[in-house]
Amino acid sequence: MISQKIRNNASISYFFLGWLFLLAKNNPNFSNPFIKQHAKIATKGHILFFVMYIFYSHFLSNLFSYSIPVIQITVDHCIDIAFFTFLTIFIIQGVYRGQRNDSPSKNTLDTQDMFSLQGNIFQFKEASEGERVILLLSHIPFLGMIVSKKYPNTITTTGVRASSIFGLLYLIAFTSRGFDSLSMILLFIGIILIIFLATRFFIYDNYLVYSYLEKIPGIKSIYQVIRTIPVYLGDLGNMIFGKETNVSFMERLINTQEKDQNFETPLRTYFTDANLPFKSFWIFIPFVNLVFLPKLFMSRTTRYVLAIGQGLIITLVAILIGVFFSFTSPLELFLLFPICYGIYTLETDVFTRIPVIYEIYALLNMLTFGLLKNTKRIQSIQKQDTQVSFKME
Repeated sequence: MISQKIRNNASISYFFLGWLFLLAKNNPNFSNPFIKQHAKIATKGHILFFVMYIFYSHFLSNLFSYSIPVIQITVDHCIDIAFFTFLTIFIIQGVYRGQRNDSPSKNTLDTQDMFSLQGNIFQFKEASEGERVILLLSHIPFLGMIVSKKYPNTITTTGVRASSIFGLLYLIAFTSRGFDSLSMILLFIGIILIIFLATRFFIYDNYLVYSYLEKIPGIKSIYQVIRTIPVYLGDLGNMIFGKETNVSFMERLINTQEKDQNFETPLRTYFTDANLPFKSFWIFIPFVNLVFLPKLFMSRTTRYVLAIGQGLIITLVAILIGVFFSFTSPLELFLLFPICYGIYTLETDVFTRIPVIYEIYALLNMLTFGLLKNTKRIQSIQKQDTQVSFKME
């Protein structure tokens, strides 16, 4: 059994101290074969990094000084970021290996057996390396949406909500000011937080879940609140003019939630065709999803009717941004929210409604007098279901 002191020294070697540990071969604190093994790996990795980065900076960086459309930073800066990202990953992985002293275990991703919550402490003592990676990825903006839906637990859920807020703030700063000092500061803060979380998830077996993070509402809850506000304001107007004597926002919110629960019931009965020409993942990818357009008109019962329609709206919005602004405009980056949210919910809720995108979809159908026939059938089916429910009552 390797002592904790030896493990700590092995991990410390990855912080650019490996070569010193190798030189101090007669020191009993660093002469352990386990420490030497990690010190050699760390030293080789650091030397390789510095040689490659210095060579690139002096001889190749000038060849990549042109800007990338949309994100408006040079390729040279992206390569610099990539260099230090790989270095960070190398250090984090080395520290983890030094502490764990085990080979990569099979990635079972069995969240029910590996994860547990005791009070505010989230335990994952038996989690494999792959499962710890999942916990980390859930805190990366946009990507976290997809991860948290596949592997739901307290950490992934709170991680995706916090990272979505951070991603929104960064996009607002980036689109309004460009890649200036504020954007760089936010990016630096984000990288530091990811490094901190990576260290936490890979070295320790528990994580403190702060209560205020659990109180952050999800996108679906925010969407329901926003849709409830106009109705509530109408109730307030009626009360002012004496048409109503009492109003309650909570009652209206509960009514909205009940409508959402009843929204899918008739649709699941009628729309049963699950065949698609390509994987459903591509439905929300702009321009690529145009290949699904014939499906809307050829299949009257395709269960992806709402998903395809909303995916096409995302493409339409991307085109409008390109026409009125530019196809390289940073505004296109805001489409990452509906794209990732659509992918994030499609597997578990095929009739998902993406905030704003669904409203545009329904409005377009109304303005075109039911040109999107499947949408018209959705409305008629729901109307029939309402009539049946009324008769039963």
